[in-house]
Amino acid sequence: MTAAAIAAAPRLAGDAALEESVRASVRAMTVRWVEAQRRRPGHPVPVDVPPPALDVARDLVRHGVDFQQLLIGYRSAENVGCRRWLIAASESVPADMLAAIAEIGLRSINDWVDAALNSIVRQIDQERDELVGDMRARRLETITLILEGAPIREEEARDRLGYDLSGWHTGLVLWFGSPNDEQGLIEKTVRLLALAVGLRPPLVLPVTAATSWVWLTGDRPIENDSLRSHLADVPDLVTTAGTNKAGMAGFRRTHREAVAARRVVERSQLLAPFTAYEEVRIADLASHDAEAAADFIAETLGQLLHADPNLRETLRVYLQEDGNAARTAARLFTHRNTILNRVDRAQQLLPLPLSGRRLSVGLALELNRWASRPPK
Repeated sequence: MTAAAIAAAPRLAGDAALEESVRASVRAMTVRWVEAQRRRPGHPVPVDVPPPALDVARDLVRHGVDFQQLLIGYRSAENVGCRRWLIAASESVPADMLAAIAEIGLRSINDWVDAALNSIVRQIDQERDELVGDMRARRLETITLILEGAPIREEEARDRLGYDLSGWHTGLVLWFGSPNDEQGLIEKTVRLLALAVGLRPPLVLPVTAATSWVWLTGDRPIENDSLRSHLADVPDLVTTAGTNKAGMAGFRRTHREAVAARRVVERSQLLAPFTAYEEVRIADLASHDAEAAADFIAETLGQLLHADPNLRETLRVYLQEDGNAARTAARLFTHRNTILNRVDRAQQLLPLPLSGRRLSVGLALELNRWASRPPK
């Protein structure tokens, strides 16, 4: 019966402690019905839910597992129990009584399970706020320990979070660029995202009313392009993403990168819907010595620093595309001849020729784009 419950509701599997709780609950529910029938055969079973059944329900809420998983699991266990009960009945009663006995017994099992599950749901609904509060506090404590590099075993952290720490992780920071009153929209969005790209349920930690930290996990690195396309449909939602990292150390590092990318994005005021850390890594590294970075930008770009922003952006993309005017034109949705004219004008404004200095000029343009506020 336990095996059937876990097979029907996979979120109950993978955690030895949770599986044991499910086993104890299924056994307690079955024994309660059996003992009631032994005492008063054929009579309704009193709705007295055994403690292990309530305990596993509370554990699921604390682990952030959808409560429907438990209900599905119980129904699957019930089906196995009914089949086993019919086999036992066929071996124990005369054939001419089997139909009547089966009807009485199966109806009794079904009525008991219905009543017990309804009682569990009512009890958990009454306790939900307290349980969710406990879950969030425990989740915050555990995440803080991991992010601070405190000594905590991976198995213990996994059990506390209900999140597998052994795979690949992508850390996200999500927030709204303008006020949004829809409760739970970020969590709903990332859960649908994880489902769409074939990942396990994400770990979500709301840090303010408008901002959440999120971790996505999978068996292989997660492509930024797929994340970008799925998150683009939510109005005013801004996302920064760390690089793919593995294991518990990776969980910590990808989050730090996502947070650093947010700092760069907010400082630059370029609130693109999705920004990957790879795009702003240079600006993040330079931000640790802002004065030196500003001097480097000014000395490298010269008059171009205060010229038409279109000239700087065209030259930046042109250098990214290894001097290919056609690819630059495609990225900027501009005619190839216009690109060449802008590049030529931009080079004339540089204090030194571009030849042999492409790396320095490209770096200065990237730093200027992300590490400073755009001209007003």
